[in-house]
Amino acid sequence: MSSNIDYTNNFYLTKRLFKSYVFKYRFKFALSIILMFVVAGTTAAHAYLVKPALDEVFVNKNTKVLIIIPIIIMIITVIKALSTYFQMLIMNYISIFITADLRKELYSHFIYSDISDLNRTSSGEMISKIMMDISRITGGISVAVNGFFKQLVTLLALIGVMFYQSLELALIAFIGFPLAIYPVYKIGKKLRNLSFGDQKMAQKFVSQMDDSLQYGKLVKSYNCEDFEASRMANIIDGITKLSKKISRLSLISSPFVEMLGGIGVAAVIWYGGFQVMNGQTTPGAFFSFFTAMMMAYKPLKSVSGMNSGIQLGLGATQRYFETLDKKPKIIDKKNVKIITNVKGDISFNNVKFNYIDDKTALNGVNLEIKSGTTVALVGPSGGGKSTIMNMILRFYDPKSGNITLDNHNIKDLSIKSLRKAMSVVNQEVMLFDDSIIENIRYGKSDATKEQIIQAARLAEADEFIEQLCDKYDTQIGQNGVMLSGGQRQRIAIARAILYNSPILLLDEATSALDPISENLIKNALNKLMKGKTTIVIAHRLSTIMHADKICVVIDGKIVEQGTHKELLAQNNQYANLYNKQFELANND
Repeated sequence: MSSNIDYTNNFYLTKRLFKSYVFKYRFKFALSIILMFVVAGTTAAHAYLVKPALDEVFVNKNTKVLIIIPIIIMIITVIKALSTYFQMLIMNYISIFITADLRKELYSHFIYSDISDLNRTSSGEMISKIMMDISRITGGISVAVNGFFKQLVTLLALIGVMFYQSLELALIAFIGFPLAIYPVYKIGKKLRNLSFGDQKMAQKFVSQMDDSLQYGKLVKSYNCEDFEASRMANIIDGITKLSKKISRLSLISSPFVEMLGGIGVAAVIWYGGFQVMNGQTTPGAFFSFFTAMMMAYKPLKSVSGMNSGIQLGLGATQRYFETLDKKPKIIDKKNVKIITNVKGDISFNNVKFNYIDDKTALNGVNLEIKSGTTVALVGPSGGGKSTIMNMILRFYDPKSGNITLDNHNIKDLSIKSLRKAMSVVNQEVMLFDDSIIENIRYGKSDATKEQIIQAARLAEADEFIEQLCDKYDTQIGQNGVMLSGGQRQRIAIARAILYNSPILLLDEATSALDPISENLIKNALNKLMKGKTTIVIAHRLSTIMHADKICVVIDGKIVEQGTHKELLAQNNQYANLYNKQFELANND
């Protein structure tokens, strides 16, 4: 994010918003503005026609004018009605298009963000920004153009009629309104500050709602229904309290303008009445002025009231651009290489890395993984096994040292071609609220149904899928909630089998399976792993005894490496881990 940008500057925010999102619809926008002027002109014409109607018809008894004026009023009314309709329709279309553009861009920003930023930002916060903030931005644009500007143009047209009819009365009518400028400005500033608190509360609301409903089993297992209902009620009460403040401030300018308007009306009637009685003006001129003045108070009151919507929109715009300007750090270099025909030779050269400044995750890791071999990473939780896998995928870059693939520094390779060379199965199964076939197809959109079924058979998933009502078209719910843990794991393995990349990354891929399924999956994975480079994170050492190399990772370092037999013979860290698991298994 550029440190030189002042995101609190209203002119900067408005200019950037219109230049980036409104200008692309400039022809529709220009037509809408033209129609606004037509509406303003017809409104002013209605007020102006009061003078000839009174003076010529009621004073001078001119029957010809009595016929002409109603016809003119009817024509003006039709023009105003059609102009108003099409102006509102065009602006609504523009608002819909801009909403879509903003949401697409912000979602793309989130989905392309570094994994570290995604981990730090709750899904509730991101959803809230995409839905609530963008609604406020487009709402602010609509209020500013469709409301504020339109009413301002109408107001100026009516003021023009008033000054044309009587300069003195016009000055009397509006002499008090400069007093409203400062209070309206201060109110708008407070509303903008409140919008930040409102957004935080909305983020908390969405995030908490998502968590509690997604983890319904956990909530019920620990009898926490009352706790969750109470916690959500407190959040909603906080939103209600803040909404009351916003409503109070939003509406306070309306009665203020109303009072000033009342004073102006009283003064005009008093002074204008004397002018008519003294013959200084005609009744028609006075009532034409008075009609224009009464018509002007409505847009004047609307303009002052719209300040709240504009300020809330500007607050949302500030947050939007602040978010959008946070650029990812894990990006392709210029003249990046696209790697093809990957063999799978991976090398870590004195790699150091830390997620948090004072906590080391990897401390000088050196590791050689030969093409077509299977390397297992074992050790206690938090030792750095998952970090090594994350570094291979280039979710993070080393603080020092480098990682190579087929003798290419992975920083020099395009991220897409790097990750295309890898299939991943995580211990934490990730499935979408979609059909089974689409979950297996994910990442390989051109796969045929026959290829998907074959992958499912290799993953021992085809049998249980065929027993479901809709078979491969069965909807599995959020994160596969309609399936058992073992079934979810087999769907994830089928996805990796279908992807068929030269490198496999398996994070305890058989952990959620029953013993029978585990043996079947092991056989499938063994066939799949032939000729491929495979990195396995394993907690159960029995699953990786036949690996070509086993690395013991403790406190961010590889403290031992070798085959199962070699490490047992050393009678050190690996032997201790193995013996403890063996003792536990015997006790069970």
